[in-house]
Amino acid sequence: MKAKETKRAGKAGAEKGQKQEITLKTALPVLSFFLRRAWGIQKSYFFLTLLNAALNGAAPFISILFPAAIIDELMGAQRLDTLAWLVAAMVLLGLLAEAAKQVLSYFLNRANLRMETGFDRLIGDKAMTMDFAYTENAEVLTQMQKAKTGMSWYSGGIAGITGNLSAILSGLLTLAGTLAILGSLSPWLILVLLAILALNTFLVSRSQKLDARFRKELVGINRLFGYYFSLLKDFRFGKDLRLYGAQDMLMGRVDQYIQEDWEQENKRVKTGSRYDAATNGLNVLQQVVLYVTLGLSLLAGSLTVGQATALLNSANSFVDSLSAIIREVINLVRNADFMNECKIFLEYPAAAVSGSLPADPGVPHVFEFRDVSFRYPGSESYALRHVSLTLEAGRRLSVVGRNGAGKTTFIKLLTRLYHPTEGQILLDGKDVWDYDEDTYRRLFSVVFQDFMLLSYPLDVNLAGREDPPEGPVVEALEKAGFGEKLATLPKGIHTTVYRYFDDDGCQFSGGEGQKIALARAIYKDAPVAILDEPTAALDPLAEYEIYTHFDSLIGGKTAVYISHRLSSCRFSERIAVFVDGRVAEYGAHDELVAKGGEYAAMWQAQAQYYA
Repeated sequence: MKAKETKRAGKAGAEKGQKQEITLKTALPVLSFFLRRAWGIQKSYFFLTLLNAALNGAAPFISILFPAAIIDELMGAQRLDTLAWLVAAMVLLGLLAEAAKQVLSYFLNRANLRMETGFDRLIGDKAMTMDFAYTENAEVLTQMQKAKTGMSWYSGGIAGITGNLSAILSGLLTLAGTLAILGSLSPWLILVLLAILALNTFLVSRSQKLDARFRKELVGINRLFGYYFSLLKDFRFGKDLRLYGAQDMLMGRVDQYIQEDWEQENKRVKTGSRYDAATNGLNVLQQVVLYVTLGLSLLAGSLTVGQATALLNSANSFVDSLSAIIREVINLVRNADFMNECKIFLEYPAAAVSGSLPADPGVPHVFEFRDVSFRYPGSESYALRHVSLTLEAGRRLSVVGRNGAGKTTFIKLLTRLYHPTEGQILLDGKDVWDYDEDTYRRLFSVVFQDFMLLSYPLDVNLAGREDPPEGPVVEALEKAGFGEKLATLPKGIHTTVYRYFDDDGCQFSGGEGQKIALARAIYKDAPVAILDEPTAALDPLAEYEIYTHFDSLIGGKTAVYISHRLSSCRFSERIAVFVDGRVAEYGAHDELVAKGGEYAAMWQAQAQYYA
C-alpha cells in the first residue's frame, strides 16, 4: 500500500514540476505561496513594507503642491509670512520624509536578511527531507540550483517581490493624487500620456520576457561552470590534475562555459539595448508633448505659472508612477517566474510519512525483505527486482556481486533511505515504515564506500554534535586502528579534518579517512553494523584484514558486509549473490561453492587472497 502511495506522490511531484509559462494570473499562486511562508518567518516585515509603500507614495506631493503654491504666492500677493510658512513646511516635510525613509530602509534591510536566511533554510530543509532517491537525480540537482538562483540575484528573493508589491502600492497612491490634479487642470493630457505609456509598456514587457529567458538559459551553464571550477580550486584533486595533465582539459571546459555564458550575456545586452533605445525615444516624445501643452496653456492664459508648475510636476509624477506600476507588475511576474523554480523544488515529494512505533536498539531484531523491487523516480527500469531474504539478529550477511548489481541499493532500502517501489521490508513482522524514523535509523551504523568526512574536528565527525565526551571518541578511534595517528596530532580529537576553514587542520590519507569513518560507526554502537565497500580502494588482502578486525569488534551485533570481493564471506552465516538487481544465489559459503554457480566462480578467482 505504501509503495503505491509513494509512486503516486512521485507522479504528483513530476506533474508539479512541469514548467508552465508564468503570466500575471499564474504568478498569483506563486506569490501567495511565498508570502505565506514569509508571514511565518517574520510578520512585522509586512508592516514595514506597507509603511514604506505609503511613505514613498505620499512623498512626491511635497514637490508637487508646495512649489506651485510658492510660485503663485510670489506672482500674486507676495505675503512674506505665507511664503515663509510654505517654504518652512516644504523643507521640514521633505527632511522628515527622507529621515523616515532612511530609518525604514535600515529596518527593511535587517528584515530582508532574516528573510533570505529563512528561505535558505527552507531549501536546505527540503534537500534533507525530500525522498532520498530524488537527491541522486541530475534533474532534481539542477532544479535545486535553479531554486537557489531563483531566490537570489535573479529575482531578489522575497525582498524582490515585496519590493515590487511595495512599489506598486506606492505608485497607486501617487497615481490617485496626480490623476486628481491632472483631471482638474488638463483632462485630455491624461489620454495622450496614456497612449505613449501603452506603447512604452509593450516594449518593456517584451524586453523583460526576453531577459528572463536568457537568464534561465544561463542556469545550466553556470551549474556546469561551478562544478568544473570547484575541481580546479579543490586541493584534494590537485595532485591528480597535475600528474595526469588534466588541468588543461578542465580549463578547456571552464573556458567553454565562460564563452557560452558570454555569448548568452551578449545576446541579452544587445537585445535589451535595442528596447532601451526605443523606450528612451518615447520618453523624449512624452516630454515634448508635455512642454508644448504647458507653453500653449500659459500663452492662452488658461493656467497660472503655479498651476503650470503643478501640472508639469503632476504629469511627470503621473507618468513615473504609472510607468513604475507597469514596470513593477512586469518585474513581479518575471520574479515570480524565477521564484517558481524554488516552488517546484519545495513541492517535490517528501520522504514517505514515518510511523510512530519505537524501534528499541536494546532488543534483538529480525529484518525481512519480502518480494521487494525498486526503481528510481522517473526511471522505467528496475534497480532491484523481487528480492526476498531474512536477516536474523546477531548474524552476518555478506552481499556480494559485481559493480552495479544492486548491492548499495539494497542497503539504502534496508536503512529507509529509499522506499520500495513494490513489496515490503519488515522489522519483527511489521513494515519498517510503521516505525519512528529517528529510532529506526538508530539501529544502524553504516560506512558507505563514498563516505563523507566533514571539515569539523574529529570528535564532531564521530559524534555528530559539538563537545562530545572525550573518552568514547578516543576509544572508537583506537579500536578503528587510528590510535597511532591520533597520538601524533597536537590537538588530538580536536584536530579539524581538512584545511578549508582551519590552517591547523589535517589532510588525512585515504586509509586514515577510512579508519575515521569506521570509528564513527564504532562510536555509534548501533545493533546493526553495515560496511558498504568502504575499503574498495584497498587491495583484497588489506580489505580482508580490515573486515576481519571490524567483525571482531562488533561481537554479537548483526552485520551486513557489502563487497564485489569476498573478504567477509568466510565469517558470514549467509551470503546473497546479486546479479542484475536480483538475488541469484543465497546460502552459506560451502553450500554456494559446492553449487558451482556465480559465487563459486567469483570465489575461485579470488581464493588466493583468503587462503
